Amino acid sequence: MSQGKKEGDAASKALERIVELTDAMSGGKLGVEDLEDNISERINASEELKEILTKARDAQRQSYHQWRASD
Repeated sequence: MSQGKKEGDAASKALERIVELTDAMSGGKLGVEDLEDNISERINASEELKEILTKARDAQRQSYHQWRASD
C-alpha cells in the first residue's frame, strides 16, 4: 500500500470520527460531563486530522520539488 493511500485512509478515519462526535453532540442526549468529553475528543480528532493533512501536504511539496530538481 502506498504512503499516500495510508495517509488518505487515516485522514478519512479521523474525519469520520469528527462527524460521529458531532452527531452525538447534536443529538442533545449528552450530559454536561459527556459534552465536555465530546468537545475534548473532537478537538483531539481535529488536531489529528490537521497533522495528517499537514504531513501529506509536506510530502506532496517535497515530491514536487524533487521532480522539478530532476529536470
